[in-house]
Amino acid sequence: MGKLGWLGVLVLCASLGLHNGSRIAPTPLIEEFRARYSVDYAGVGAAIGAYTLSYAFAQLAAGVLADRLGARLLIKAGLLTMAVGSGIFAFSSSYPLGLAGRAIMGIAGGMIYVPALSYMFSAYDRAERGKAMGMAQGGIGAGIVLSILLMPPLFLVFGLSGAYAVYPVLAVLLWFGLTYGVPKIQPEARRTGGSIWTLARDRDFWLVFMGFAFVGMLAQVAVISWMPTYLRQTFGYSVAEAGIAGAIVAAGLMVFSPVFGLLADRMQSRLRVMLVGSVLGLAGFLILLVAHHPWLAIFAGLLVSAGMAATIPMQIVYAGERFAAIGAGTAVALINTGGQLSQSLDGPFYGTILDLGFGFQTVWLIAAVLGVVRIIAVLLLKEDPPA
Repeated sequence: MGKLGWLGVLVLCASLGLHNGSRIAPTPLIEEFRARYSVDYAGVGAAIGAYTLSYAFAQLAAGVLADRLGARLLIKAGLLTMAVGSGIFAFSSSYPLGLAGRAIMGIAGGMIYVPALSYMFSAYDRAERGKAMGMAQGGIGAGIVLSILLMPPLFLVFGLSGAYAVYPVLAVLLWFGLTYGVPKIQPEARRTGGSIWTLARDRDFWLVFMGFAFVGMLAQVAVISWMPTYLRQTFGYSVAEAGIAGAIVAAGLMVFSPVFGLLADRMQSRLRVMLVGSVLGLAGFLILLVAHHPWLAIFAGLLVSAGMAATIPMQIVYAGERFAAIGAGTAVALINTGGQLSQSLDGPFYGTILDLGFGFQTVWLIAAVLGVVRIIAVLLLKEDPPA
């Protein structure tokens, strides 16, 4: 467990799960939020995307601050902010207030995600970082799975407000766990000679930022965010059935993240695992293009989810090691910004495509093209040899 005990790992992974679970929580009930707010798919997509848009900028600031003020303080502030934002979103039937609640939640997510990863990066040496980030991503996957799986039945029992009230309660409980169960750890020392301007002239930075993180995430979220709606529209799944299927798809992120993390440590290579994940994702997009049975579509989604388990943790480790001169938190935040900007476009972009009547086949085709671009990007990257 590095410098952490099991309780510290559990609290940090649960905090990451809260962030990502609350981010994706509206997706199983898109139709119900359309009715609540009286908007179209693009409108609901904008509400979902408000989280990722504010998060994209908040996590960038949080990454810089984590290297200077310490990650633990920022995570605690993020959990309290999450309690406020998720409470507004849960109980507001007003569309502008719902947007505001989601934006506040995104700011909270930024204060949780990168500082938590930066904290774990400092708590483990290079030989164990793949495993550490795999565990972190497993917590993220668990949060996504539980949100997709539990929101539909909780909605059927307690309604929208009652179901989404789970998140502010969890945020407060995790704040107590972090305060009393997670020790302070000094961030890893920065190497000399690094600056943002030097990074901006590095070809590999732009390959990871745009070619891998931005393009890859825009492709992946097409499946993770829209799979429940696709199954309901195309195959007539009920709310509960679509939620279960979405949870099965998201489970790949939870199950395979630790596996790929250990594999990266054994191989002493991040790029090879990133390439494997990119190929798995492309295979899933291509299968969705020809799928005429729901279980084949779910299998394809599971491949995409497994690909995410290989790519997301490893791009974090790669960025923290390859661009360590500017500080691990700053490097991770900068690369993560690419993925989060694309996630903020996910709802409005794909929602507009569906509103215009192009259908899910167009969505999967776009994802496949983006998947090819990501493979080219990772093939062009360079990797520092292990120390």
